Amino acid sequence: MNKIGTPSIILRTRELLFLIGTIFVLVHPGLAQGGQQGVRGEPQAVAEAEAMVETMGGKAIWAELKTVHFVHEWFIWNRIDSYIENEILDLTGPRSWVEMKSEIYHRIRAYSPEHKYWNIVNGQFSYASEESFQNAMERAPYSIYRIARAVATGDSSYETRFGKTEIGNRPRLEFYGEDGKLHGWIMLNARKEPLVWATTQYKYMFGPMKRFGNLRVPKWAVTGEGAVTYEMISLTGTNTAPDPQLFVPPQLKKKE
Repeated sequence: MNKIGTPSIILRTRELLFLIGTIFVLVHPGLAQGGQQGVRGEPQAVAEAEAMVETMGGKAIWAELKTVHFVHEWFIWNRIDSYIENEILDLTGPRSWVEMKSEIYHRIRAYSPEHKYWNIVNGQFSYASEESFQNAMERAPYSIYRIARAVATGDSSYETRFGKTEIGNRPRLEFYGEDGKLHGWIMLNARKEPLVWATTQYKYMFGPMKRFGNLRVPKWAVTGEGAVTYEMISLTGTNTAPDPQLFVPPQLKKKE
């Protein structure tokens, strides 16, 4: 009886374990997709990043956002004009659409994995260089807004650790990608608000926080050398992704 029954019991046990595993994956689809398992890294660093997001409006809000649309006024040291910039930023992937406009200057630029990096400057269309496109793809996930959403959703493609600033040896939150390389960092003040933000290509020092609806972000920023300053005029967020047509070059839209 035992010799006959034992294989049957083992078979039923395996079937039961398989069923439990299947249910677990269905309940947690992110595990099957390699998705939202939590930001990796040092637990205290992750906690600091979460505290930062709370000062920016809260994890519950940022986790729902898929798009932010902000308006900046930019001041650049060697330009006679300032310009107003509208940017629509996709928080779900490396896509951005920008319009910059003053009395004497008009530029539209967009980048996306699907349509590369293109510009229209005072009516003239051109593609940016492959290097510019690759730089945009590298830095895009480490925008402070993309980081805020990643922390809020628990995106495991991000890793955060503590590091030190080059000057003053102050603590900073460092953000690494799945390639194990450092791609950006943020220095917080005592209130856990972002004070300095940098990628491998840019570095900005932030002013005090300002509320826009349910979101709180720095009111202004300046580059480390002081050559570029922007002021935040407005910021809105939505829980829907941007219109994909935004990132399509105009000559391709005509063919569709």
